[in-house]
Amino acid sequence: MSNDHTVDAQRDLRKTRRRFMQAVGAAGAASIAGCAGSNQDAVSTDESATESSGDGSDGGDSETTQDSMQMTDRTFTTATTSVPKDMQFNPYGQKYPDRAALAIFENLLYVNEASSTFMPGILESWDIGSETVTLSVRDGYHWHSGEAVTAEDVAFKLELEIHNGAAISNVVAAEDVTVADESTVELGLKRAVSDKVFLYSLKPIALDTPPAEFQEFLDAYRQDGEAPELAEKTLEEPNGTGPFQFVHARNQELVTERFADHPDADKINFPRMKWSYLQSNQKQWTALRSNTIDGIDNVFTPENIAQSYGDHIREIQMPANWGMGVMFNHEHEHYSQQNVKQAIQYVIDREKLAQTAGGKMHVPVEVPSGLPGNFDGSYKEWLGESLSDFDAYEPNTEKAAQLLNEAGFSKQDGSWVDANGKPLEFPYKIPSGWNDWTAGGQSIVQDLNDFGIDASLNPSQSYWGDIYGNQEYVVAGLGWPDGKLYPYFSLNKLLNGTRSRDILKFPREVEVPPIGEPEGETRTVELEAELQELAGLTGEEAKQKTQELAWVVNQHLPMAPLMEKVDQSWVTTDDWNTVTADDEDAIVDWPQYYLPREGKLTAKPE
Repeated sequence: MSNDHTVDAQRDLRKTRRRFMQAVGAAGAASIAGCAGSNQDAVSTDESATESSGDGSDGGDSETTQDSMQMTDRTFTTATTSVPKDMQFNPYGQKYPDRAALAIFENLLYVNEASSTFMPGILESWDIGSETVTLSVRDGYHWHSGEAVTAEDVAFKLELEIHNGAAISNVVAAEDVTVADESTVELGLKRAVSDKVFLYSLKPIALDTPPAEFQEFLDAYRQDGEAPELAEKTLEEPNGTGPFQFVHARNQELVTERFADHPDADKINFPRMKWSYLQSNQKQWTALRSNTIDGIDNVFTPENIAQSYGDHIREIQMPANWGMGVMFNHEHEHYSQQNVKQAIQYVIDREKLAQTAGGKMHVPVEVPSGLPGNFDGSYKEWLGESLSDFDAYEPNTEKAAQLLNEAGFSKQDGSWVDANGKPLEFPYKIPSGWNDWTAGGQSIVQDLNDFGIDASLNPSQSYWGDIYGNQEYVVAGLGWPDGKLYPYFSLNKLLNGTRSRDILKFPREVEVPPIGEPEGETRTVELEAELQELAGLTGEEAKQKTQELAWVVNQHLPMAPLMEKVDQSWVTTDDWNTVTADDEDAIVDWPQYYLPREGKLTAKPE
């Protein structure tokens, strides 16, 4: 069985834990333990696992244990920014409630993003070989309609995901998904793949497609190779697999009830979970402050607002491995030019940007390389001795001016124009309502205008349609990392993934000089082949290939990486027992949905 559990691996994970806690503060960081493998591996060989008894009383002031737990009549109330009545439960369609779905459906597995630690969900264990993968289904799961979950259900979901182009389709073909017995699924691999790359491809997948509702679409894929009507299907009432079962969705609330036949139901002592419709950050802050909700899975909260909360409101900070970057449209006459992109990166003061966006929750990217880990400096371990060879793009307007001059631009009446007299413009489009990005965007625009680039900040209600639908943008703000610490994923997103190909329009091959020699003789890098190679590498080979591809990002800047953020999750403790932020399970997305499964978010007696 795949098992990274060695003494050295555990030492590295404890170092990662310490770095993250030092970076964001011990009171707001979550601990890290374990690594890829089965749950049995993660518990039996992990020294730090002894810190957590699994009885709901570890890591803080949680006062109940499974032996003494009594049912209450409390409802855990959280928030949603979507109108509940408009929600539907086809995961391939519009208006699917991603967060509520974490309670209604069960994921195949769960992950601690600070350490790339994988924990069981529907799958209790996995064995990853060079040619095949064996997945074992945990006994005891049921659909909310009453039928037992079997390997057939898991295979059905995986085949549907592969046909629909999910990440797992990169390494497994639909015809290579087979059912060995009622609790075992076997997968044939297209090529060798590292454990973390494979397991992360399973992370987004929940058991949320009951075959009775979706069989026609899988049949269409099998017969025709496509199922265009899949995205059009709507499900108003879900048949779930998670610990909470759908009751109703109305204009102002979505209500679910505890599902007694879930294998972890005995760890949950409250009968209902509810989502109230609170469409803005401000309304969520007010609801938390006024005790009308019991927690929020993730909402950016400025320090002055957080300080206004009572002592019973607990913050759990979670590494997002995500943050603001500048997307360049590579079909634009100006932003297809490497010199122009590098000039932009030199002009923007990333330190000032992070402070303006909210210094407690944001840090500047130290070296734009496409690798997350700026909160704890973990990206440096991947770059190793080559780190000093990378361009850090410290603010330098003289260097920016030199790059633009070399590209044929000149400054006329204080403004930069190209050889034809066309102004260099920077119409920075961002999603409307993102408070931290609005503040940060103003800092970016000021830097560029001061330098002589005609910059404007354009928050847009139609942002997502403009970017992913109409692709109407010149430059836009969006997250540059992939949300995963393991470097393959962010590098693939920037250099080879759907966004790189279809949204950034980044070329499929580039010319790159040797690391540390920007003026050296270039070689042609075919990005898809290089990323496929990285997906299968481990150890020093993975580190070397990561450095080579990080250098491509550093020199070509498919996006301009600017900052990283920490996610903020909130739970109240006046009516609820829960762990403190140093519990390893508190950092799994999201505490309100994962902790009840572990008996670590329980209702206090009424």
